[in-house]
Amino acid sequence: MFRGPQQTSPDELSLRLSEVLQPIPVVPWSALAMGYLGVPVGVGAPMIVVQDADYPAAQSLLAQAGFQRSVPNRNPHPVITARHPNPQQMLAEINAGYQRLDRSCAVSDYPDDDPAEQGMQGYLFPNSFAHAFDCQIAPENETRAPEAAAAAAAAAPRYESYGNLHYALERALVESLVRAAVEEESETEAGFSRWGLSRRSCVAMMHGYLEVDNDALDDCADARVVDWYSRHFGRIREARFGPIDRRISKRLGSGREMPVDMRGNPI
Repeated sequence: MFRGPQQTSPDELSLRLSEVLQPIPVVPWSALAMGYLGVPVGVGAPMIVVQDADYPAAQSLLAQAGFQRSVPNRNPHPVITARHPNPQQMLAEINAGYQRLDRSCAVSDYPDDDPAEQGMQGYLFPNSFAHAFDCQIAPENETRAPEAAAAAAAAAPRYESYGNLHYALERALVESLVRAAVEEESETEAGFSRWGLSRRSCVAMMHGYLEVDNDALDDCADARVVDWYSRHFGRIREARFGPIDRRISKRLGSGREMPVDMRGNPI
């Protein structure tokens, strides 16, 4: 499978939530944001990010729109549960890998009035947890200092905006995901968790399918972020193991690889 084109309009899930939260600035995160950029990924529970100052108001707006505050539903398929000797223990072990996540976000059940949304849950994050916003995003009624405005204009675009909905482009999104992974590893007693591994898998898909190369985070001021990316996906990893093979085939080396790689580039 190879990448798709970057979208030119908002996806329905993100647009729905941004309309509920209008005029609060909203950034889609994780699979929603990756799918917009062309990564072939399925969306489970939609995840969105708001500024910390908007976090309480965003929760209130969701509640007013019929979203009911809930807890994450990670129940395995009933067939699996029926075969397990202790289903409650299994669920507890699953949830243990997301403890820091569950303490840091607001999970809501979607309203029941739309059959297409029945059983869906949405995740709302403050920016202090997801790091999805930066200085380039400001509410429409906010004026920046001339120096900040000039710096934002001079920098490469990092977001694609549709009203109050802002999609992070490649570098902004990968930096956000790496920051989340670094913080999860440093603040989790074991040094890893299911949530941290899921952030790492998101970075892996972006590195594979998108033009996210070894220099993707060279302009990041956080040395921890730069080092983590380099060790797992960038220059340090490449020096140890060689470049990543992005060929597409059921069996590499069979001579039947597709003429394009995961990024859609000719081989």
